[in-house]
Amino acid sequence: MKMNGRLLASSLTLFLVFFSNMVFAAASEAYKLGTGDRVKVMVYGQEDLTTEAEVAGDGTITMPLVGRVEIRGMSPQDAGDLIGRQLEQRGYLKRAHVNLLIEQYRSNTVSILGQVNHPGRIALEGPTSLTEALALAGGINDTGSERIILVNIDDEGRQSRKEFNLRELLDSSAEGRSPVTLGKGDTVYIPRADQFYVYGQVQKPGTYALDRPLNVMQALSVSGGFNPSASSSGLIIYRQQPDGEVEELEARFEDRIEDGDVLFVKESLF
Repeated sequence: MKMNGRLLASSLTLFLVFFSNMVFAAASEAYKLGTGDRVKVMVYGQEDLTTEAEVAGDGTITMPLVGRVEIRGMSPQDAGDLIGRQLEQRGYLKRAHVNLLIEQYRSNTVSILGQVNHPGRIALEGPTSLTEALALAGGINDTGSERIILVNIDDEGRQSRKEFNLRELLDSSAEGRSPVTLGKGDTVYIPRADQFYVYGQVQKPGTYALDRPLNVMQALSVSGGFNPSASSSGLIIYRQQPDGEVEELEARFEDRIEDGDVLFVKESLF
């Protein structure tokens, strides 16, 4: 079960890397500049006007000859065009060809939390899908669920919550459907996967992810089945109750496994 999770994460990473170069230029152009972004401004034929700057808290950068220019909320293309117009309008150049490049993305961040390999804040370099952001966070770790919780905050500060399934998102990408795109300030949370435990006389005792409905027979299969010493009629489920007490239940093959269950297989007396 854990191997499946690692293979899924690896496949996701390879899929994203393959397509990243195809969309990089369009993503950069769609990006809106914001406070903290570092940019480099180059004016064709005027090397002395080349400027590296950080977008200030008021949304401006300072350019030689024209002074402070507000570029927050603009695309790199629009910001370059604005600087070029100001150079022309003030009579410094007849035709100004200005190129503005983003050197560091700092203003458009999201938080990736929970069961990922590298939780924290990441900067979005243009439109970024939910699966791409997970890849940037190192993918879902071995204890993570395939459930994805996305928390959005709109311009008026109102919070909304949506849930997605990783397999369904990957199927959507493969089928050409529109991806789920993240926005500034979004939070992505990966909860711990439901788990169950199998101990006693089985081939592979241990902890397993409960990523789909399982009964006792299926849980035994996941753990490799009975070993030669097992009693096929000696099955016990230990299940924690809401009050914290642990209940001991005689298990049948068709009984449903629940999150946190401990399935114990007794040793045969003969």
